[in-house]
Amino acid sequence: MTTNNPNQAAEEHSTGLTRRQLLTTAAASGAGLTVGALGGAAVGSVMTRAEYEIELVKLRALVALYEQLERVGLDAILQAGLNIVRGALDAVKGGANLLGVGVATVETALANFQALLDSLSGSANGVGAVLDDLTQKYKSAEGIVVAVLGTALPLAESIASFFNALLQKIPFGIGDDIRRAVDALVALVRAIPTVVDGVTKQLIQPMRDAFFPSSGNPTVKASLIDPIVKNVLEPAKKHLGDIDTLASTWEKNLTTPVQTALTERQKIRDQIADYRKQNGMA
Repeated sequence: MTTNNPNQAAEEHSTGLTRRQLLTTAAASGAGLTVGALGGAAVGSVMTRAEYEIELVKLRALVALYEQLERVGLDAILQAGLNIVRGALDAVKGGANLLGVGVATVETALANFQALLDSLSGSANGVGAVLDDLTQKYKSAEGIVVAVLGTALPLAESIASFFNALLQKIPFGIGDDIRRAVDALVALVRAIPTVVDGVTKQLIQPMRDAFFPSSGNPTVKASLIDPIVKNVLEPAKKHLGDIDTLASTWEKNLTTPVQTALTERQKIRDQIADYRKQNGMA
């Protein structure tokens, strides 16, 4: 700002300071504020000594408030909070890793169980085939004996009848020994259908229905495998995914930005400390 009045210019030079000079002085004394902190007054306008003193007091009070705000220790609180949450997340992630190992172990066990069922299916089919073959041979033998003896009796009864008729023609002493052998043979033949029927109905058929039916899902899958997968493994895997997402989101959206901001703030504090030291400020 220029003036055509030499006396006015001399007075301003001796008794007043421009706002630019005020800012320079305030900065040198530790104020370090922007022009906007002066309430929007035009930089370059001339101030009287009294006005300068008032503005300087305001600036120093404002700087004191900023320094008081800085002493609140928010950075330490944030850093401590981040460390606590990071430790908690690390613990949760450690548990999640163990849970993941457990889930993988159960899945492997179920796969091995399924493989075992597949192998048992072949074994059961083999046993069933043997029983079917024995039944068929039994019926064939029964048909031959019936045809030879001309009787409609079952195989065991036909054999017993045949030997009874034969033994009646053998002397008494020899006949008793043979009769005991025949009775044992008849009992064995008579037991064959019972054994075959019992093994088929009480073992082979229940195994087929429970583990490897001819159509549809086996009972063990619906009552054991599917509930484990649906109610345990799938929720556990989803929970593991949620934990991983939470940890990644926390790190990306909060931990990293906050840590970066704290680092930048510390750099600024270091610059302020260096500035004060260089200028002999307290």
